[in-house]
Amino acid sequence: MNPNGFKIGNIQINPPLVLAPMAGISHLPFRRLIRKYGAPGLFFTEMLSARALPGEQFDWPGFVQCDEEEHPISYQIFASDPRDAEAATQKLCQGPVDIVDLNLSCPAPEIAKKRKAGAHLLNDLDMISRILRAMKSVSTVPVTAKIRLGKTADRGFLAELAAVFTENEVAAVTIHPRVTGEKLKRVSRWEYIGYMKEMMTVPVIGNGDVKTREDCLRMFSETGCDGVMIGRAAVQKPWIFSTINREGADITPEFLQKCYLEAVRLVSDYFEEPRFLGRIKEFTWYFSKNMKFGHHFASLIQNADSLTEVKGIVENKFQGSC
Repeated sequence: MNPNGFKIGNIQINPPLVLAPMAGISHLPFRRLIRKYGAPGLFFTEMLSARALPGEQFDWPGFVQCDEEEHPISYQIFASDPRDAEAATQKLCQGPVDIVDLNLSCPAPEIAKKRKAGAHLLNDLDMISRILRAMKSVSTVPVTAKIRLGKTADRGFLAELAAVFTENEVAAVTIHPRVTGEKLKRVSRWEYIGYMKEMMTVPVIGNGDVKTREDCLRMFSETGCDGVMIGRAAVQKPWIFSTINREGADITPEFLQKCYLEAVRLVSDYFEEPRFLGRIKEFTWYFSKNMKFGHHFASLIQNADSLTEVKGIVENKFQGSC
């Protein structure tokens, strides 16, 4: 791990650690929680619809608001049409954005099949090029991309994709080395991060199966990547970035409860109750893996229908679940 980090365009990323864009999770309250324990060098927003973005406001609770303290920050969009991508990029560049990222990795049916975006675009390199050109034509900040491997693990295809990125002057690439249809249970192919690094002259960020400090250092060592992006492990352990930097806390049941209550406070202060419930339930499925009987606690939270009920469950059931 380079102690000086790396640069995307003229933006310094230090430490060379990145919080992943995660739908329903990488919202502002969660990013605030992460910062309390030790920030990465780069934050990502959750994946945002390019078509909906022009109607968003930067100064009220929603998908695009950010804090001054969380720069640099990358806003990730998904799009299937160059015009939508252009309009979204133009809108973002009017706000606090440092980097705009194009999602070419999401395999979810709602995104890939229904909207023909995300990982679906890996079937159409010409469309990827058109979308990137549209984004670059209006962007005042670096444009990056996040990818999967495509339908198969194929170095030849990866080389074609790298050529598209080079031609369109993409400033960095994040690679999640699983094929489009693979579930997260399948071990990611880190060697393809190394292949991508060999093909690109701009920074390459590795993503996938980094759960500990040791995993992170091994990804740097084995792949030669410039940065490491962490997603699910950061939801389970919001303190993971400080752990990687050897600044970790003593993880006791009391520490876990305090962290969880802080997450409840941050999310409930930001979102109205219906949206709060969805966000905290999503967070809980990951965080509860820290607990001996976390599945029971998560099930109780899943059935809660109010903030008051959530707080009651934490008060009466949290310690007994650890």
